[in-house]
Amino acid sequence: MKTALAVLPLDLFGEEVILRRRWFERRPVRKPAPARQEPVQLGFLDILEMSDEALEQLRVHDDISDEYVEWLREYLLKLTLRQLVHPQVSELHRLEAVEWVMSDEVHPFSFKVCCAALQADHEDVREGVLAIMRKHAN
Repeated sequence: MKTALAVLPLDLFGEEVILRRRWFERRPVRKPAPARQEPVQLGFLDILEMSDEALEQLRVHDDISDEYVEWLREYLLKLTLRQLVHPQVSELHRLEAVEWVMSDEVHPFSFKVCCAALQADHEDVREGVLAIMRKHAN
């Protein structure tokens, strides 16, 4: 009668298992490397000042994905709202943040577009921000 103890234990991480696993796997086909271009580091302000066409051009080349743009909008909104109430933010940055929140412009990183990306009504967010600012001013 064979029992589980009579069978030699298998070394699941041993050399034989690794060799067999490699043998059954399909090897990836190496694609020819595209012509290398020197990567350009875009600053935060560079992205903010870009036109819709320039942003779309970047997306076409997969340098910036749609998910990254959505994340950047969310990050910009959160960062700006924190700057409005944080005591260590300079008056200049606070005024720029207030101008951005009060602006009704529509461009890829405007207050309205960033709120819409988070599925929030920009008027409600603006009213809430002003209420919090009044509270912190007292």
